[in-house]
Amino acid sequence: MSVMFLSQYFSRQFQCPDCGGADAYRSRRRTFLEKYILPVLLLQPARCANCFRRSSVPLFMKLHDRADKPDVKRHVAA
Repeated sequence: MSVMFLSQYFSRQFQCPDCGGADAYRSRRRTFLEKYILPVLLLQPARCANCFRRSSVPLFMKLHDRADKPDVKRHVAA
């Protein structure tokens, strides 16, 4: 394991691997891997608030709840 991976795994602050953003939200568990395997490895899915990339982060990392997300106005096709 690389030192960078270990430091990110044991960090309590989120940092997006794509854009470097520090804000993230809990993401829904979608696949079999996310529902049953990641919890065994003490990981959870998270979504970056800046670029919306999903990644797996430690369970003990502080993330915003999905309810804290700002309202996004969606355009409805008429």
